Amino acid sequence: MSQVIPVIGLQWGDEGKGKGVAQIAAGLGQNDLVVRFQGGNNAGHTIYHDGKQYVFHLLPSAAFGKASMHMGGGMVINPSALREESLAIPGFEELKNRISVSPHAVLILPTHQLIDSISESSLGAKKIGSTGKGIGPSYTDFVWRKALRVGDIFYNDFKERYDGLRDNHLRILQKDYDYEPDKNDFAEKEKKFFEGIEFLKTLVMKNSADIIEEALSKGNKVVAEGAQGTLLDVRWGNYPYVTSSHTVSGGIPSALGVQPACIGGAIGIFKAYVTKVGEGPFPTELGGEKSAVWCRDQKAEYEKEKYPKADPNSSDPFEQGIALRQMGSEFGATTGRLRRTGWLDLPLLKYAVKVNNATELVMAKLDVLSGFKEIKVCTAYKVNGKETNKIPFDLSREKIEPVYKSFRVWKGELADKAGKLAPEALEYVKYLESVLGAPITFVGTGPEEQDFVRRYW
Repeated sequence: MSQVIPVIGLQWGDEGKGKGVAQIAAGLGQNDLVVRFQGGNNAGHTIYHDGKQYVFHLLPSAAFGKASMHMGGGMVINPSALREESLAIPGFEELKNRISVSPHAVLILPTHQLIDSISESSLGAKKIGSTGKGIGPSYTDFVWRKALRVGDIFYNDFKERYDGLRDNHLRILQKDYDYEPDKNDFAEKEKKFFEGIEFLKTLVMKNSADIIEEALSKGNKVVAEGAQGTLLDVRWGNYPYVTSSHTVSGGIPSALGVQPACIGGAIGIFKAYVTKVGEGPFPTELGGEKSAVWCRDQKAEYEKEKYPKADPNSSDPFEQGIALRQMGSEFGATTGRLRRTGWLDLPLLKYAVKVNNATELVMAKLDVLSGFKEIKVCTAYKVNGKETNKIPFDLSREKIEPVYKSFRVWKGELADKAGKLAPEALEYVKYLESVLGAPITFVGTGPEEQDFVRRYW
């Protein structure tokens, strides 16, 4: 009650944090608080509520509960994207009273998005998998001490400062990339940006540290919702194939302006398998390099046409990976890209549990594995022929062969009406707990908010 509760993804993002936070938020009261502490609209937290799908990119995943919501100082905010996302939520005007924004959050300009997209495409085969949402360039301007922040929109010289930063970006695009945006298209982007600025002005502004201190001092709960995942942390992730912010629980104090002692043990969320969007090494990927190239170059529509019903028990790991993607609907919520798929990687997961001080675990999407006859888990690596549990400094520079352990798949229903897992599923869960050293208190058994099993000891 006296500490912030981090909810952190333990893999490469897309672990089901949105559903996890929504489930936690359902038990919170109106004086409790859910905070997004980093990232921008490169995140996509998918929630199924009353049979409908909602994707939260900037707002915390607590819209369908009672708790207050705060967008923290460590975030980068695209005003037009925030406006569009907010107005798409039913009854937003009533919901609006529960939302606040930190004036310290950084603004994403239309030119940030252009620099992101153009610079990424210029890398060719060396690209890192950026979403093109302007996240990296906006954080870069912040570090260079050139950024515009949300609090700046209330000053009379905001338009003047915007014009100066925009023109500087346009010079960079012209000089470094020989690129000049279409005038009409860019004018439309600027129009939407300033509509977003006017929308931002209607929201309550509160310093992150103040709103959190107030909640904790009154004995209320504060949940810090992370975006992306541990392996995408700019320092502790799989560099350089990472995002531009600190996604781990250790990034919360600086992002929200609170003391490190305020941060409690984290709730770590992971999937029963692994997915990854974009470039970079992926030791347990089903189909290996063939899958990586396929997911980079192909679209979901073509894959569904080519493989209308891939076989999860095919002898070809590449087709197994496609089947896993289809069964888990593993397509980017923000980008629409194909997510690369693979077996659970315990060396990386143990690392993430340790980095975040994850004292409680949530396993999502166990139901997706129901179609397989056998489940595999990577328990160690063979690096240059030698078995190890240690993660190499740079995964992309080593030849890694996963060492696997196999499990039987349950027959029939994953869980009964009383919420008891099938014996084979329980065996799988208990093994993971013994290796990870933390209890798995929730197990996802379907896509809806209520599709989970709460485990007791």
